[in-house]
Amino acid sequence: MQTSATASSFLHLLWSRKESAIDDDLLRQIFEVRAPHDTELAGSGIQWEVDDKTLHITKSMEVLGWEFDKKLILSELLDSNIDQIQLSVIPIVGISGIGKTTLAQLVYEEEVVKKHFEVRAWVKVAGREIRLQHIAQEILKSATGISCPLDDLEDLDEMVRDTLKSQICLFVFDEIHSMGEGSWLHMNQKWFNVVGLGSKVLITSRSYDVGKIMGRKPIELRGLSEHAGWSLCRHLAFDSSEGVKNPLTSPMAENLAALCQGSPLLLKLVGSLMRHEKEFYDMLCSTNLSDGKSMPFADASIVVLLSIWALPRHLRQCLAYCATFPHGYALDKEKIIKMWIAVGLVKKTSPGNNNLEDIGSAYFHQLLCRSFFMDITRNEYGDIVEFQIPGLIHDIAKDAARIIFKKKIGVVGSVSEDAGHLSLLLPSARKYYAGHLETLILSSLIEFDDIQVQSLLEFKYLKSLDLSCCRIQSLSDDVCALKELRYLNLSCTLIERLPDSITRLSRLETLDVSWCYRLKQLPKQMCKLTHLRHLDLLLCESLSSLPSQIGLLRSLNSMPLFVLGKDDDCGHLGELKRLNQLRGRLEIRNLENARGIREAKDAKLDQKNLYHLGLSWSCNCDNCFKILEYLRPNEQLKVLELTGYMGTEFPTWMPCMSSLTKISINDCGCKELPSLGALKFLVELQLRGMMNIENIGPEFYGYGSVDVFLSLEQLGLYDMPRLSRWSLPKVSAKGSVFRSLKTLTIEGCPQLEGLPSLRALSSLIIWNSNSEILDSLTSLWSLTSLLIKEMEFPPLQMKYLSRLSSFKKLMLFNLKDFAYLPNIEEFRTLEHLGILHCSNITIIDLYHLHLPSLRKLHIIECEKLVCIMLGRIHTAAAELVIEDCPLLLHLYSDEMLTLHSLRKLIINRCPTLYISEYQFKMLEKLEYLFINECPRLEMELEMEPSLISHVPCVILGNHKLEQSTTLRKVSRVSSPESEWFLLTGTKGEKTKSHTVADESIEFELLK
Repeated sequence: MQTSATASSFLHLLWSRKESAIDDDLLRQIFEVRAPHDTELAGSGIQWEVDDKTLHITKSMEVLGWEFDKKLILSELLDSNIDQIQLSVIPIVGISGIGKTTLAQLVYEEEVVKKHFEVRAWVKVAGREIRLQHIAQEILKSATGISCPLDDLEDLDEMVRDTLKSQICLFVFDEIHSMGEGSWLHMNQKWFNVVGLGSKVLITSRSYDVGKIMGRKPIELRGLSEHAGWSLCRHLAFDSSEGVKNPLTSPMAENLAALCQGSPLLLKLVGSLMRHEKEFYDMLCSTNLSDGKSMPFADASIVVLLSIWALPRHLRQCLAYCATFPHGYALDKEKIIKMWIAVGLVKKTSPGNNNLEDIGSAYFHQLLCRSFFMDITRNEYGDIVEFQIPGLIHDIAKDAARIIFKKKIGVVGSVSEDAGHLSLLLPSARKYYAGHLETLILSSLIEFDDIQVQSLLEFKYLKSLDLSCCRIQSLSDDVCALKELRYLNLSCTLIERLPDSITRLSRLETLDVSWCYRLKQLPKQMCKLTHLRHLDLLLCESLSSLPSQIGLLRSLNSMPLFVLGKDDDCGHLGELKRLNQLRGRLEIRNLENARGIREAKDAKLDQKNLYHLGLSWSCNCDNCFKILEYLRPNEQLKVLELTGYMGTEFPTWMPCMSSLTKISINDCGCKELPSLGALKFLVELQLRGMMNIENIGPEFYGYGSVDVFLSLEQLGLYDMPRLSRWSLPKVSAKGSVFRSLKTLTIEGCPQLEGLPSLRALSSLIIWNSNSEILDSLTSLWSLTSLLIKEMEFPPLQMKYLSRLSSFKKLMLFNLKDFAYLPNIEEFRTLEHLGILHCSNITIIDLYHLHLPSLRKLHIIECEKLVCIMLGRIHTAAAELVIEDCPLLLHLYSDEMLTLHSLRKLIINRCPTLYISEYQFKMLEKLEYLFINECPRLEMELEMEPSLISHVPCVILGNHKLEQSTTLRKVSRVSSPESEWFLLTGTKGEKTKSHTVADESIEFELLK
């Protein structure tokens, strides 16, 4: 009865105020009504894992009503029509929660899309004011997998251009609420003008104007149909036929689903409400409000508010805490859980479960399965690392947070002294003071130095302080005044040492100094921090040792780096014995400083829940084999890295680590490789600096396994100067070897004479190795891509490539003895040919080559090149890039063998190159022309602009005043039939005036 009474009070309150906006007074009244689960023990009965299959099916079901829109977007993304332009924009618009992001994600993850685009980048803009630095950083992160710390826009521009040059790219800009023409113009002029032909930009936005600025009519996303909406809601709410069996349930549920007006977000919230808050839902079915017509659910904010209110208290508080971060902020899952713990939102549930991190993870998954979190990012092991809150939920949750915490949530511009939790991400934030602040977050956007750090000491009630990426070099000794501090993040700062007084922070649970590359030592009395649960030392490259008695920190859950020192006052290997709760990632460095075999045995790594283990030696030592043998990890290990091991053989436990997915062995002295072929989950294997390995033979594959290296997809052999032979084992008719191997890299193997038959291999990189390897190419039937770098390359060996039926891409890089291309009659499948940094080649003769499939030809930095003879590549060639060829004089082609199919031409820093008037007229289908630092060509086109009047996009010079003037000069004489764009401008419109070189230039976009 308690549940029914409180829920009824809640609904009557909403019903009585349904005509009013949600304000603080209404929120205060709502949350004074006790929610159904407020008296439950926090965390009791929680679901510990989320069914990924269910999440995937849910996402797929959302698109049921948008089959036409999905097909339309896919057709535009994959359009290879001959009339396509260099970069086209596809805007998706619709109200908040309608499913724009979900639809974009489903399209983005389609296999056909992954294969079509060479670079894909997802950028979450999330309504924030467009900041070009942020967008550039996100593009680089998506394209390269590496975070870029630079914030200078000119540096970022250069990096983005280098990354995207000539690549067919897909950019998704998610949740753009506004787009200034200046920002869009900058992206086009600085980034997008170098991308490959057929690149696309997919945007999601609530604003129709955004799509118009970007040059086309948006695709408007409507809500799901009533049938599709009910199917989605029913899938989340009920098990199989449960909704059909209960006669009261289905009509009420269908009524609620209909009131969501097709919004997938609201449907998921209502469905989750029915499943997880069953008592509350049963009350709905029995109240006189079950009619639905009198319920204010049609207001989306009311649906969200009801869903938040119905949460158990601990989940409501955790959600509200996340909402104090700005909308669109990518939240780090592990970091958020640590902060929840720091401010007391995670409680122990029973004597049987004392790990707060596990409980916090369960909280997270409960909110995830209720659809309060989205945009999940996973690491290579499938674990969630980042997430976001949907905009509609964020807006309501942030308002509700002020009531839930009973203190105002301070925001920049209106911070009160009783603010309980505060996220500050703007430079002006340093001006504000809040005496009772518990959480303070300063980001890399703030140039926060040592002086400002001193002022933080006034926040005596701080429990969580994040100074990551701030430009601080030291921390005051007075930091000990923050006696309530539980969470301290100093990652990515310039700190060289921590003050000894930090050991007086007796309540500290998390100390994060990861990526502090200048940090040389930790305080000697670290053992006093007995409540410390996380000591993050990842990539602290200057750290030479850990202090002694580190083993007294028995609450430690994570410590990614353990450095052994030589001195007695340094931490030793045996201290790991007492750290029984260690989990996750652990790298042990300087193992030559281990004090004996007994220490290694005492470390008891097999009793720790590790998924990533790194073991490294800086020099040789006695008993290194026995030490490594005793450092056997737990069998659930996913990643193993060995570096500098100089033992004569590998440990006996390596072939038994059946869960391993990645192994990296570097600079080890063994004469035989470990037996790894039976590891059926191994996906990536890197062997580097194995100076004594001469053969890869039977010992490598193991014995008795039917399928050898069943799942291996990537294999790298680096710096193995003695390796001469590589053979495969004999397997039964039903067996296989390297059946999944797709990518092979061979670098620095000068004695290796050949490759075995690797029939699944599609990509091969050979670098500074024996050219005889190329004789083996005929056995690589699936090879599609080959890069050859810094080695001898007899042209006759190129004939082997023409025999491969699926071969598509050949890149020749820095081949000093490579003077000419051979005369080959047939090369039917080649699509992309690159000749780069080949200093001795003088003539590139493609005239006699039959290249019917060639689409891309890249010739870069060939300093002696004089002439390029193009020949019969006209039938498919779409892109020609020539850069940094200072002696190049001519592009030769005759009347019969023209380049009439060429659509993109880039010529950069070729000062002596001349293209005749007749040759320019051959380029009748050219759509994009970029010419820079080519004075002969630029002068020719300024004198005869009609030569390129048919080209939709022309860029001459370096985007300064001269280029603008040239474009206007050319546009005046363009024919009425031609369509002129400034990059991806809008037909027949004027752009706003832009100041270039202190002059205002108005670009006319003519039709």
